[in-house]
Amino acid sequence: MPFPEPKPATIHDAKSHTAAGSTGLGKAFTLRALGHDPLLHATIGDDEWGRHIREACAARALATHFDIDPGGTSRHVNIMNAQGERISIFLFNGSARPPVDTAALDPAIAAAKTIFLNITQSSIPLLPLIAASSADIWVDLHDWDGINDYHRRFIAEADVVQFSDESVPDPRPLMEELVQGRRLVICTRGSKGAVALDNAGTWHEEPAIPANVVDSNGAGDAFMVAVWHALDKRGTTAEALRFGATAARLAVESPDLVPPVIMAW
Repeated sequence: MPFPEPKPATIHDAKSHTAAGSTGLGKAFTLRALGHDPLLHATIGDDEWGRHIREACAARALATHFDIDPGGTSRHVNIMNAQGERISIFLFNGSARPPVDTAALDPAIAAAKTIFLNITQSSIPLLPLIAASSADIWVDLHDWDGINDYHRRFIAEADVVQFSDESVPDPRPLMEELVQGRRLVICTRGSKGAVALDNAGTWHEEPAIPANVVDSNGAGDAFMVAVWHALDKRGTTAEALRFGATAARLAVESPDLVPPVIMAW
């Protein structure tokens, strides 16, 4: 069913559940599901919600470095229709300048092979360390409109960029801009699949794989990490995009943010 019209209404038989989320957690969970051992950095509160996140990470045997946000844990409500389309309502988006122990994270950043850089306030203090590293930097811009300057500080460090077409009716001109100086740009398009542009100027298109949607949260995270995983295994761009689509299907068919196991590529 579609979203209800924007007017007062009563909706019956709606389903809901509470779970740990966020783009960083989705990518870290996908890495674990593919057999990798990532380190997740995030800021959480010393509160009930932060405790739930710690428990979710422990259940996946995920290595973590949490800095404590005095404002509390970021929380949001997602309203989703039967097609998996979402409206996200942030109840608290985290403090504007959360404390981050950069010295403690410096060795891990310096040694990292790949960094999935989140476009969060907690990542900003780490940008000088990331710029000095030799890691491959993957940045998910989510529903960036191509205009908001906030995202550009993260784009400046990126080797690979992904964004969705939610705020960009025709993503190709933006992709042609973003690919300059980068290896690959990917635009996810929901049920229409994904399109990618590499630095050789070659376009790649990948249809979505039909799915029985249970919860679309985490699909973009699963897609991006699965593409990275396949490329890391020496797959072609076309093969990597197909594997990304497979991982995204598994994510939307699971009530979890990301299923605990994703088939090996």
